[in-house]
Amino acid sequence: MAAVPELSNEMDYYSNSENDLFFEANSPKQMKHCFQDPDLISQEDDGIQLQVSHRFYNKKFRQVVSIIVTMEKLRNMLVPDSLTFQDGNLRSLFSFIFEEEPIIWVDDNFECDAPPRWLNCRLQDIEQKSLVLSDACQLYALHLTGESLNRQVVFCMSYVQGEETDDKIPVALGLKDKNMYLSCVMKDGKPTLQLEVVDPKSYPKRKMEERFVFNKTAVKEHFEFESAQFPNWYISTSQAEQMPLFLGNTRGNQDITDFSMEILSP
Repeated sequence: MAAVPELSNEMDYYSNSENDLFFEANSPKQMKHCFQDPDLISQEDDGIQLQVSHRFYNKKFRQVVSIIVTMEKLRNMLVPDSLTFQDGNLRSLFSFIFEEEPIIWVDDNFECDAPPRWLNCRLQDIEQKSLVLSDACQLYALHLTGESLNRQVVFCMSYVQGEETDDKIPVALGLKDKNMYLSCVMKDGKPTLQLEVVDPKSYPKRKMEERFVFNKTAVKEHFEFESAQFPNWYISTSQAEQMPLFLGNTRGNQDITDFSMEILSP
């Protein structure tokens, strides 16, 4: 960034012949500027005279800095209770100097580098079956009591990018303190739920691959988790005891797709 010249006590100024812009800070006689605000035109305060010029419209950073420095010095030289030149006038000047530009996203694949929001939680189906991780790295649903409740897996639920609507929120379900996420893939011609091992240096992230994304939907006091990769396929449990968690497409029938969620402290 170019350095702004240091203003001396004897004569502080910045001059640009191209735009005929001249500022004199300690004993200002005249200022030519490019804004048009009748409230800023005064000829009564200590001989300071502001004139409007319609010729200057070249907004360079160095000139902007000079304007700011000069305006601050002018303001400090005026009588404190003067109403002719105050902070509101500076704001009107800044709004003229700086142009508002719209932000246009050119790359649809833009990925935000900020970490996603997340929470720790436990899930139970509406039959109060808990989810447990087996030695074969597969999740099973079974009833737990007493000390066995500690076997429940804790999910790290991340809020990720996706087609969010009023009733659907895209999330990813990872196992807390493990490098595994629930994902949906096609196996033997059928959408299948699995636990996938991931690189902890890369996950979680806001833009997760679609196989990791589930659309969380509230159903009264419970929740459903629909696969973003395979619409109308849901995380499901069986009515039977100690059966694997799976991806099913039958809602409200024999398979269970409704879950309660217990939010845990971080």
